[in-house]
Amino acid sequence: MTTVTRDAALVIPDRDNLVFSDNGRYATCLRTRNEHVALESWTLATEEASCRTMPDVPVGWGTHALPLDDGGVLLFQRGEIGTSDARALTLIDTTAAGSCLHELGAITAPLGGYLLPSPNSAQLGYAVALGVGHSTIWRLPAPPAPIEEIMQLPGSLTGGVWLDGEAHVLGMNHTWDSPGSSGIAVYLSQGSWKPIWSLSDTSNDQILLYSPRSKLVIVSSSVSGQQRLGWAHLGDSTVHFPDTLHREGYVREALALDDQGERLLVHEVTGATSQLLVYTPADDRLEVLASPPGTVSPPASWAGDLIRFRFSTPCHSPALATIRIGPQPRWSLSRRHERDIQSGGPPPELIQLEGPAGPIEAIVYGGPDWRQREHLVIALHGGPLSSWRFEFEPLFHCLSEEGVAVVAPNYRGSTGYGAEHLRPVIGNWGGPDLYDALYLGRNLEKDRLSRQLPRPVVLGVSYGAFLALLAACHEPQLWSACVALAPFLSGPRFYDSAHAAVRDRIEQLGGLRHIADDLGPRDVLRSCASLSVPLLLMHGSRDETIPVEQSRALRRRLCELGRTEGVDFEYVEVDSDHAGLVCTQPTELNQRVARFCLSHPKASSHCDGKWSKSPLTTEGDPQDGQL
Repeated sequence: MTTVTRDAALVIPDRDNLVFSDNGRYATCLRTRNEHVALESWTLATEEASCRTMPDVPVGWGTHALPLDDGGVLLFQRGEIGTSDARALTLIDTTAAGSCLHELGAITAPLGGYLLPSPNSAQLGYAVALGVGHSTIWRLPAPPAPIEEIMQLPGSLTGGVWLDGEAHVLGMNHTWDSPGSSGIAVYLSQGSWKPIWSLSDTSNDQILLYSPRSKLVIVSSSVSGQQRLGWAHLGDSTVHFPDTLHREGYVREALALDDQGERLLVHEVTGATSQLLVYTPADDRLEVLASPPGTVSPPASWAGDLIRFRFSTPCHSPALATIRIGPQPRWSLSRRHERDIQSGGPPPELIQLEGPAGPIEAIVYGGPDWRQREHLVIALHGGPLSSWRFEFEPLFHCLSEEGVAVVAPNYRGSTGYGAEHLRPVIGNWGGPDLYDALYLGRNLEKDRLSRQLPRPVVLGVSYGAFLALLAACHEPQLWSACVALAPFLSGPRFYDSAHAAVRDRIEQLGGLRHIADDLGPRDVLRSCASLSVPLLLMHGSRDETIPVEQSRALRRRLCELGRTEGVDFEYVEVDSDHAGLVCTQPTELNQRVARFCLSHPKASSHCDGKWSKSPLTTEGDPQDGQL
């Protein structure tokens, strides 16, 4: 087995949970390197942002940090105070020399929560605690005054914009006794609330942004079947959903309003990259802001002529980007980000590959000669209705550093390519997307055979792991090996073990529908008798999105079929939830995947020429209790 060695200097830090202060002069984020999490504080007084790390402030992945207008920071995080439902509230005072921590108190929040800024200096801010069936709003005054519970509401709250300047009325998004969400006004001084933005009981209707200067409110609604942006002026009875703000089949997000409340910054996913636009409601005008290829993530800040946001490319870890708008627009990344950039060979690029129903855009690691690399991985993304983005992917970076070429295709069902590309997979899980993956696999396997190179490895995460397992079961002759990270086994099996919210999503996207074609049922347990290539199966033991029992059932079935764990397949459970395995991608996990891919340069010899393209299924329909 090839041994993978990793130099710590090659690990690029990641940044998440970016938050801006109300006045746009400060920001905070969580910075990770080698699984160590630290709080970063950014000062944005000039175009060149400055940053400092706070190593003495203990934070974790669940920490919500809120920068205040004076440079201080509020923390909302799990604390060592007796129960797992408790959250500690802490103030980091940076006005004196150094940083001073003040413990404000603790609140109960079984489902987590978040912080909201105060519109005036009378309070430090507000906390929203999420419980089972209810949400609670807390006032956070400056110490030594104690924190104060203001009111409790049924259901779950998200978001929050101040609809006045006196901290009396909050516009929030509320989910309670219907599958949809509505915008509500919360009157803190009266302890009451009422719906103010709702188009139907089932639509997702939200209040996104508000400008007290212009009274402009930005909202969204899914009542048309697709989430659309709209606007109104507070107090008006008409909400506008202009066609200029909507692009069929593409996701657009409202990021920020300018100081005057007259222009809106919009983010659109276009293929694998991001596009920024400025919308002016007064004349219904939409303009594109020039920026390099990469991925923008919310939130954003628009203060004066400076727009700031989180930005990432496949070569560069996420960090702060700045656009100066005006007669001479300028785009830049913070110098702190430049110091974090590591050389990793040829930069990844976007290419077009031939697909069975038209071109498929793919992100490729390995340079112009990626087809000639000894080791090649085809990576299938999660979803459905997701995509690979042109951004920093720790796993792909790790594979590339070890000389493994990676092809990450955005096949049918991927977002960012319009409705015609996306819709075929709704109600057809493992249909057009699996056909595309197999088509790419056949073409690459044929090309590599002509070059006398090993077959590619098929790798998938989440929904993509389900596709990868199906691809390895139905056409094992195409692959050297298979890697499945947090897979499910079929739509119905996933539905039976999932939580209510996940079940709703499965139903909405047609995951229970049976596909009638030559490949047969899209059920890994019924097809895995033909899985003859080496398999690496990994799952988080605390996964609440796709329960770990899905992978455990496959492990049992493979053993029942005579496969030997540690020889024919590797099974790994990680002490992690779904995001920790699929999104965070710890270095140890990436190294394990890289070792596996390097250890299986070709398919087992007994596969050659023996497997047909028709499925090999077991008799009957094995249930988990029979394994």
